[in-house]
Amino acid sequence: MNHADLQRRLHALGLYSGAIDGKFGPISKAALLACMTEGPDYPITATDIAQAAALLAVEEAKIWAVYDVEAAGDAFIDGRPTILFEPHRFSRSTGHRFDRSHPRLSSRTWNRALYPRSQDGRWQQLLDAVALDVDAGFMSASYGAFQILGENYAVCGAYDPWAFAWRQAQTEGDQLEAFVRFVEGRGLKAALQRGDWAGFARGYNGTAYRENRYDEKLANAYAKRRAA
Repeated sequence: MNHADLQRRLHALGLYSGAIDGKFGPISKAALLACMTEGPDYPITATDIAQAAALLAVEEAKIWAVYDVEAAGDAFIDGRPTILFEPHRFSRSTGHRFDRSHPRLSSRTWNRALYPRSQDGRWQQLLDAVALDVDAGFMSASYGAFQILGENYAVCGAYDPWAFAWRQAQTEGDQLEAFVRFVEGRGLKAALQRGDWAGFARGYNGTAYRENRYDEKLANAYAKRRAA
């Protein structure tokens, strides 16, 4: 998608009234931020989890465990889905062409210092990245309760990265649907069924999962949910 197309989509949603000129400046960024904020941000329900668990043939506690670890209690903050923008992913998706000109947004290597602590800072990163490359920008952030990276838009049933990001900004139910599709599409269903948290963590968060003890966090969250 190019910037003019994104402006057209924002215009169709009634959030952008400027010129369709492909210049993604402050007015376009404000419209995009408004779009990702308007919600309705409905929370996930026990019924939603039960339906997802039935689809995946797993205990409800296992889905809640992933929710607890990934969302950390906040699927939405200030009306927008909780995000994490990944500069090393953006660098890879754009062929490293912005590494020198925009080092805060694009880095060949993972660098913890490039992660703002606040959601406002992370959203500013995403807006600035989208201003450089629409698809790569949306692909390089993870969203919502289950923190699925935008690169996975197709396996999650979205037409393009923007459509995926927009769906993640609607409700926690939409985020849960993407999770189910991701687990099935990435072949993680069996690991989740077995309670193989290391295998699930490897497929869900990559080979560096041990550095953050991601599998241990999932196992602990599952134990707490099952005991409740």
